[in-house]
Amino acid sequence: MTRILKLCYFKTPLTAVVVVLLLASACSGGSDQTTMERELQEMVGSDLAPVRIGTVDCPKDVSKSPESVFACQTEVQGNYFEIQVRMLDAQGRYEHKLKHVALQVIRTEAALSDQIRIDVGFDVVTDCGDEEYIVALVGGTFYCNAKTIDDSGQRKVEVRVEDVDKTLSWFLLTD
Repeated sequence: MTRILKLCYFKTPLTAVVVVLLLASACSGGSDQTTMERELQEMVGSDLAPVRIGTVDCPKDVSKSPESVFACQTEVQGNYFEIQVRMLDAQGRYEHKLKHVALQVIRTEAALSDQIRIDVGFDVVTDCGDEEYIVALVGGTFYCNAKTIDDSGQRKVEVRVEDVDKTLSWFLLTD
């Protein structure tokens, strides 16, 4: 049975932000990083704080037409991280949407342990790896291990990222 876990303290204050800028200045080839890339880096960096993100890189041939969609990329904790951008109008207004989330491992483990304990009726310890953050695709899955406090049993946990607000669904896998 799949269980839903909402990591409330992870909720991003803004999942889509509309920014006004002139596309001509945003996509001019004058500097290594365009205005749009810098703005995205600042907004996404703010959304993901305290996680640090790398330099945002967008395609150089961005279409000026309204409703065009393209992906910019960056690196978060050494992992590929995608930002989807949709142009709103010919004046260069756009909105962005995160295609990945960054979950703090220690908080994710604690929340999963609490939920699994409620489901199975005894205390467990969950291990989701040694990194500080898990970078996961929205709609994607990652795996953790849950074991009993007395080491008498262990199960793999499949965790699915449901949305950019870091709603997780999970279920215990059988051997």
